[in-house]
Amino acid sequence: MIRLMGALLICAVCIWVGFSAADRLRRRRDFLESFVTSLSVLETEIVFGKYELEDIFGRMSADERLYGMYKLCAGQIGEYGIKRAWNDAVSAVADAASLTDNDIDTVCALGPELGMSDINGQIRAIERTSELASKNAAEAGERCTRLTRVYRGCGVLSGAFAVLMLM
Repeated sequence: MIRLMGALLICAVCIWVGFSAADRLRRRRDFLESFVTSLSVLETEIVFGKYELEDIFGRMSADERLYGMYKLCAGQIGEYGIKRAWNDAVSAVADAASLTDNDIDTVCALGPELGMSDINGQIRAIERTSELASKNAAEAGERCTRLTRVYRGCGVLSGAFAVLMLM
């Protein structure tokens, strides 16, 4: 009985690892797609809204797929300034969103540009970041589509293999 319980536990852990890896791919894809969408909202708010960045970020914090990045940034702008607040917010959500170093660099590149130049300069920075984030999102989407089933299947098969080896 103990052997059977141990084998089932090992099988469950292997399956969990496979599904967890697939979930990381999905979270990265969802974050990047939501971030690209939020950039178009940010651009519109900067051009037509004429609000402070802290107010804009406070209103943009509703999307749960961004893990509260804009809310974190809005809460720290007054204390640290936009550049540090943006970088801290990105760093805080990077693990939850399963971002790669390239993704983090792309998102962080926008922080120093916001609020530091005229509206046209900010719009150019947003467009540049949107283009890079769109490429990363497309790559993440393709990778998610291609590897999700592989990771899940490998988790199930490795669990079954481990159980067979222990029996």
